[in-house]
Formats: sequence, C-alpha cells, structure tokens
Amino acid sequence: MLNEVLKSKGVYYEEDDTYGRFEMGPLSKGYGITLGNAIRRTLMLSASGVAIVAARFEGIKHEFSGIPGIIEDIPNIVLNLKKLRFKAEKPFDNVVPVKLKFVGEKEVKGQDLELPKGIEVINKGQTIATLSSPDAELIGEIYLAYGRGYMLEDETREILQKTFENTEDILFIDAIFSPIIKVNFYTENFLYSGKLDKEKLFVEIWTDGSRKPSEVFFEAVETLIVQFESVKNVLDKPIKPERILLPEEELEFKKRRLADPISAILKSELPNKLVRTLEKGGIMLFGDLLKHSPEELKNEFGLSEDDVALIETAAKRLGFELGKDYWKELEELKNET
Repeated sequence: MLNEVLKSKGVYYEEDDTYGRFEMGPLSKGYGITLGNAIRRTLMLSASGVAIVAARFEGIKHEFSGIPGIIEDIPNIVLNLKKLRFKAEKPFDNVVPVKLKFVGEKEVKGQDLELPKGIEVINKGQTIATLSSPDAELIGEIYLAYGRGYMLEDETREILQKTFENTEDILFIDAIFSPIIKVNFYTENFLYSGKLDKEKLFVEIWTDGSRKPSEVFFEAVETLIVQFESVKNVLDKPIKPERILLPEEELEFKKRRLADPISAILKSELPNKLVRTLEKGGIMLFGDLLKHSPEELKNEFGLSEDDVALIETAAKRLGFELGKDYWKELEELKNET
C-alpha cells in the first residue's frame, strides 16, 4: 500500500515518582498530535486513584457549624480532607471507613490517620484540624473509595447513598480521584529511512505522587484500546440507539414534560392559531392541557372535531393521552417508588 500509516516501534520513557516523559515513534505526519490529544484527554478525564468521598463528624448540627475547641469549622475541615492524597496497592470496590478519634490539644495531620493495610497517605504533613483545648474532640469517620477522574458532591451522593444505612449525618464530598497534576505533549520531526518526513510524540506527565506517571500513562492507553475495540464489532444492520430510562428518571422526565409550555412543546405539532386559542383559554402548560377530555375541549373552548383530533394525535405521539391528571398520577407513582 502506498503511503501506508506507520506503526510506532513502542514507548521509551524515563520517570521518577511524580514526573515522566514518554516518547513514541516513528509516526506518520499528523499522528503525533492525533495520538497526543487522545492520550492527554484520557489522562485528564479518567486517571484513577483513591479519594475521600464522604465524612461524618459527631456533635455537629449542620454542615456549616463548628466543633467546640477546634479552630477550623466543618467547611474548612472538609477542604483540608480534600487535599489529602492516598496511595493504594491495588484498586478496591467497597467504600472503606477510617475512624477519627482525636482528643485534647493537637494538630491532626494526615500521618495520624489509622488506615487499612494497602492504603497510605502521600502528603502526611497535611493538616486536617487543629484541636486547641484539652476538652476538644474530633470524632467521626471518613470514607475512602477508588474511582476515576473527578466527581461532584451530588454525584457521590447519588451513587453512594444506598451504601449507608442512614445518610442524615453523612457529608458527601467532591471526590478528586485523579492523581494527575498536569499533562503536556509535543512533537518533533524524525529522520526515518533517509527522509525527515516522520515525527516523534513526546508526552509529559506530572502526578501528585500517589501513582507513578507510567502507571497512569499505560492505564490511559488501555482505556483507549478498550473504547476502540468496541467499535470494531461491525454489525450487518445498524441498530438504532434506544434510551432506556430508570423508573426515577422516567418520572422526572415526564414531570418536566408536563411543565413545558404548550407553545414550546406543541409548536411543531399544531398550527400556531390553535396553540394561541388554547393559551387565550388559560391553558399554558402541557400538563394542564392533558387534564381536559376531547369533549371538554370542544364544549369549553369551541374547538372543532379536526382541532381536537390534532391535539389527541400530538399527545399520543409524545406518550400521553387526553383526559388524565398526570400530575396526580406521577405524585402517586413517586410515593410508591
């Protein structure tokens, strides 16, 4: 094949605990940027590691309160906890609780945590809280999990709330799983077979020390391979993607649809004149329109048989029917769920 795409001979790299430089080549022109972008984006989005996902403190009334005898309030203690970086010998599936029990005057640091075997704190000198009186107590738990990238507090709450028997005193935390500090890549021209028409790719990775750069680099490459392997399976006939909703999602979807203005949801389904007639009659929301039966629409709003037929067809196409109080039904279903 003429002008065939070159396959890299492999990866040469040098690294220490927090920095690594990876070299790939020879590559056909343009492939350095193509591969570099893919590797960098994958590293930034899905590098894995350990993070605190939740915490519990005894003696607090709400998440913005303070604890007697402790200089930092709860928000500042949580910020300090988020700065802790952990190293694990291997990935784990379960949420791991770590006890907090510190009494008396003391500056509690990462090195003071009693962690399970196989997990250690990298930044041992990171302050967690400052106990400033003999009677001060920092008692509770923090919860560690292994994950990828970054998760907002709402996401950790949604995923983990079933893990805890009682979530009333649990503070869910934004989780920074990724050990990546920075990723950079660049290319250089490469002399190959007597011509300077090929290139080399260089990828530089900085981590927080919880994982070596080579570990996250080859994890990212494996992630890309898995993603592209899935598209190699070519089917005889394409399958139309279908969105499958969970019961909670379907309830929320229908609730939002009912709250849509009829001018927005039906503008492509009904003539503008008919939509304006409904609005003049006081029907502004799609859910309110559905409460009316076909007979009510004819008698109360003076609509013709054809107009009512158009509205019925539009409602059915959207998965609803006239003459039903969906607001009430959805509230009952929500309670059952």
